[in-house]
Amino acid sequence: MKQFNQFIQNNNSFKESYLETLALYREDASSDVEESNEYLSQRFQDFYKEAIFSTKLDSYSNLNFYWFNLIEALIEIISYHSEFEVGQDYEMSESEDAIFNFWHDSNLAKSFLNSLSETKDLLAESKKLVHILEDNIISFFKIHILEEVDQELRYLNVPELGDDNISVYQNGNRILFDKLEDKVLAHINENSKNKHALSTKIDDLTIIFYSDLEDSSSLMTEKIAKAYERLRKYTPDLFEVFKTFTNNIIPIKEKGIVSYSMQTLPGYSSINTFDRDDIDLMDDLLHENGHHVLNSYLNQNELLEELEEKIYYSPWRRALRPIRGIYHAYMTFYWALELFSSLSKQTEHDFTENEFKKIQERAIEEYYMLVFCELDLEKAYKEEIISTEGHEIYLVFKEMVASHRNHILNLEKKINSDSIENIKNELLAARSEYY
Repeated sequence: MKQFNQFIQNNNSFKESYLETLALYREDASSDVEESNEYLSQRFQDFYKEAIFSTKLDSYSNLNFYWFNLIEALIEIISYHSEFEVGQDYEMSESEDAIFNFWHDSNLAKSFLNSLSETKDLLAESKKLVHILEDNIISFFKIHILEEVDQELRYLNVPELGDDNISVYQNGNRILFDKLEDKVLAHINENSKNKHALSTKIDDLTIIFYSDLEDSSSLMTEKIAKAYERLRKYTPDLFEVFKTFTNNIIPIKEKGIVSYSMQTLPGYSSINTFDRDDIDLMDDLLHENGHHVLNSYLNQNELLEELEEKIYYSPWRRALRPIRGIYHAYMTFYWALELFSSLSKQTEHDFTENEFKKIQERAIEEYYMLVFCELDLEKAYKEEIISTEGHEIYLVFKEMVASHRNHILNLEKKINSDSIENIKNELLAARSEYY
């Protein structure tokens, strides 16, 4: 457990940084009482000056942190408005480009692009959507922090939080939408109907089911519980890290999607529990937990430049990826190596023969794929693409990867596997072709 203590300690530092941010926001709100922001509605400004001092914000929670990220997104877009300039010679200015990309990458992209194609007025369309962001910040605060719906609300639903296409998940209940526009913009009010939300518990882990997946809740809970107990029994150190960083599981059933999570929503993992076997599910739980571990660093420091050039080969995608994809993959697929290497050392277990063979092969595969990426990550650091803080974190993971080397080499001698040879040949070919 000692090797993982630094991750838990960093998570505590991340939560402390929330309180520092809250103090700064409150200080700004106090000093600007008489000032007005021309880019925000007076209604929103009045709401914010009261909400920011709510005692509900006085301690860290995943939902409180998410709400602050909504505010930061609003600050970002209005800063682009304040710097707005019209481009010359049919080219976008820097501020126009920033505004376009902000909305294009948001969950309001469809609405934005449809409206923009009609009016061709980028700033006007952006200002309209800013009002939706304002409304959403108010709605999220009332629904998830105060848990009081006392007015007409426009709310951007968050599937990663447990919201589905008919309702918002609110602490064990569901508030049914009056209507839903473009699958994202929901309308509710004080008269909106409520119903019990189906969720189950495994110790402190909450499993939240979408309305259309409730019929499979028993089976899915059983599958997750099996993976959870195996982690507890066979990899107790990994289990403690998992318990620290993952609080909520949202089962999903979407073809082609395995699992995902959000940097702005710690502790929530969306996991495909339907199309994955028992071994895969253990891996998926720890993979998303690995994202939460990494995000606890990313939410405090700039670890690398977000360059878009796809010039680095990803062994997991078998394609070229930006440096961000390689960096994140290294830090998150490490946990698969740790899992499968640890499991492969078990002499007494309840895995079938085929399951144990898969565990052994996965341990070896993950090791070689991780080592492949190290040359690229070192190169990116030397080119100052990865920051000093980002490199320090990488070195921690690199040392942990290296600690498995002897076991992996010995394990490889014991098993005869064509898939291992195929992986190694693919990596050699990729190094030759792309570099």
